[in-house]
Amino acid sequence: MIDKESLLEIANRADAVYLATVDGTSPRIRAMVNLRRQDQYPEPSQVCRADGFACYFSTSMSSGKVREVRSNPAASAYYCDPLTFRGATFSGKMEILTGPELKKALWDEGWRIYWTGADDPDYVILRLKPTEATGWYAGKPFHVDLRKL
Repeated sequence: MIDKESLLEIANRADAVYLATVDGTSPRIRAMVNLRRQDQYPEPSQVCRADGFACYFSTSMSSGKVREVRSNPAASAYYCDPLTFRGATFSGKMEILTGPELKKALWDEGWRIYWTGADDPDYVILRLKPTEATGWYAGKPFHVDLRKL
C-alpha cells in the first residue's frame, strides 16, 4: 500500500502534470506546468504543497478548461516519473478561483506572454480537490481513498 509521503513525492517531482476534464461526453487531456516543482516555481510550490493533495493550475478564464469545469467539475490530474515506473492520478472536483491573493501567490513572471500580470482578469486558478488516487508504485497498482489518509 502506498503512503501519503510517497504519493506527494510523485506529485512534487513530476516534470509536468496532465490535466483531464470532461467536454460533453469526451475527455480532454493536456499537459500543464507542475506548480508543485520547487526548483521551477519556488514560491508557488510552497502554496501548493501546503494544501496537501490539492492540484493547482493557472489558465485563462476564456479557456476551454474553464468552460468544461463550469459544465462538469469532475477532473483528474496525472503525475508520473516514467523512468521509475511511478505514477498517480488524483481525481475529484475542480474549482475556479479568482481571489487576488491566491493569483498573486501562484503568479510567475514568465506568464506575461499570456497575461498582463497577476491582476489580469483573464488569469485564473483551477484547484482540484482530489478524493482518490490511483496509479502504479513499487511494481504494483494502487487505489487510495485520500479522505482516509
